[in-house]
Amino acid sequence: MEFTKGHHSILRLICISLKAANQSFGSIIASVLLVALFNVLLFGIVFGVSFLSPIIGAILNIPVSILSSFVGLVLPMAMILILACKIEKKGISAYDALTSSIMPSLYYIVSAIILSIPPAILLIAACLSKSTTVILLSYLVILLAYLPFMFLQPALVLRQLGPIEALKYSWEMGTKNYLKLLAILFTVLLTAVIAILAIFCLIKAMKPELILSLTTIPAQFWPFFITSYLNQISLPLLITGIVILVALYAFVFVFMMAFLTALFLDFDAEFSIFGNRDTDSPLLQENPAETPEFSQQKPDHHHVSVQHEAVQAELVDEHTSGHLEQVYNPQEHLDRAVDQEEDRMPTILFDEEMMKQLAENERQMRERKERAQQKDDDTPDSIKMSDKTL
Repeated sequence: MEFTKGHHSILRLICISLKAANQSFGSIIASVLLVALFNVLLFGIVFGVSFLSPIIGAILNIPVSILSSFVGLVLPMAMILILACKIEKKGISAYDALTSSIMPSLYYIVSAIILSIPPAILLIAACLSKSTTVILLSYLVILLAYLPFMFLQPALVLRQLGPIEALKYSWEMGTKNYLKLLAILFTVLLTAVIAILAIFCLIKAMKPELILSLTTIPAQFWPFFITSYLNQISLPLLITGIVILVALYAFVFVFMMAFLTALFLDFDAEFSIFGNRDTDSPLLQENPAETPEFSQQKPDHHHVSVQHEAVQAELVDEHTSGHLEQVYNPQEHLDRAVDQEEDRMPTILFDEEMMKQLAENERQMRERKERAQQKDDDTPDSIKMSDKTL
């Protein structure tokens, strides 16, 4: 996981964004093709119905246009989800990303309506003042005030929040990192200006007559002049240039979306309203959020070994102390052992009959012993050999 902790540098975020944009470019193109195919299908139905009944076709054209515009909102949400999955090293198909972005897109419409009310009131008041300076200042105030809401779309699609919750989430996260956002915005604007100047200088070095013509003719005639100039270029070269420019623009757009997503995940890693970031989105988790998982931490083998050694040391100490106690207190240990043996002996209850029987048995044993001894006395001595020699 890239974003288990926050505070990544801007250069690190740029590298992560470039990598995610490169890896997810194919999935994003597939999403664009699916959206384009859906729009072609919608307008194809309207076009076919118009042949049968122009009135029904005109009626269907209104909801179809609204639905097509809504699908246009679903596509950026799906792009953010695809890029987030690539950054978090997880996979998602283009179809799943599009279907998962339908409800966040509906919530985005509600959030956009709520956000559009204050700027509309401010701009109406600025226009009533009929001052260009006031209007420009109003646009600047709106830009600076609404900068924290740049995380609204990621909050909706990645955190699966409602409209109001996503607005609060984006506002609190953006205001906490407001200075960093201002620095990033300034850097982006400065980079864009430098890129435009570099392109201008490159064209001026290669085609000075083109720049001279653009500076001498009025601005309203620029489209006609550029069109006539492009007609002088060969068709294969023109098509190749257009394809390269479109691909470059698409990649830059995807990279900017990836950078926004990476920036959101980076801020979200260190700041979470709900405090539940192992910080995976419900859509980015392998298991749904409804089935909570207990975190399985890997055991610290060093800690376990230290505990094991401590337990072994305690056992050794207990064994040693017991042995020393037996050596220096032998009588106490012997008494304890005798007591234990006596405790293990069964208890026998004697009654009167049993006592008589035992006494009779003892008497009979004594009589047998006396008879055997008397018999031995009556037996003659054995013949002894003379010790005299012949």
